Amino acid sequence: MESVTIGNATLWLGDNREVMPLLTGIDAVITDPPYGCNKAEWDGNFPVEWYAPARDKAGMVAIITGSSGLKDSVRLVGEDFVDVISARNMNGMTRGPIGFGNWLAAVLAGKKPAQGPNAFDFCVSGDMPDHPSPKPYEYMHKLVARLTKKGDTVLDCFMGSGTTGVACMNLDRHFVGIEIERKFFDIACERIAAAQQQLKLAL
Repeated sequence: MESVTIGNATLWLGDNREVMPLLTGIDAVITDPPYGCNKAEWDGNFPVEWYAPARDKAGMVAIITGSSGLKDSVRLVGEDFVDVISARNMNGMTRGPIGFGNWLAAVLAGKKPAQGPNAFDFCVSGDMPDHPSPKPYEYMHKLVARLTKKGDTVLDCFMGSGTTGVACMNLDRHFVGIEIERKFFDIACERIAAAQQQLKLAL
């Protein structure tokens, strides 16, 4: 287990079940756990052990899920369930159980965010990071902006290639990310460092 601090982001390499007890001051958890649909070697099961400690660390938890993981996410949060925030991808599609789909869901649990819409549109632009299941930056930017406010600290306990962290940097949020795979941890460090550098150049 190790950690790296890059500006207002702290990135942890390790198991989120071991790292989360060390954390304080988390305002929201926005994360994209494995769906359990065997898309990659680490995607054989939908994990559940992370939810209780994540919920304890933050009032609000948002689970980004594909259609295949939607029922598992709703079941996992149980009575904490608040709503589902849907996002329509205007220029891309993925394969779902009944064919092609162009939307993403985030199951919201715990504390309610500020009043506002529970749906938004986004368009994908630019290259996607090297990851089997990357989330579009434009989607993460809008989701983080919808659920949090400036100065909040966001935890992503399945950080992957760090897209949530990049969105947090650009929206003036603090970020804590946890990733168990060294390859993706290194990619996240590079991307978040680059985002921080761009912010410095813009000042």
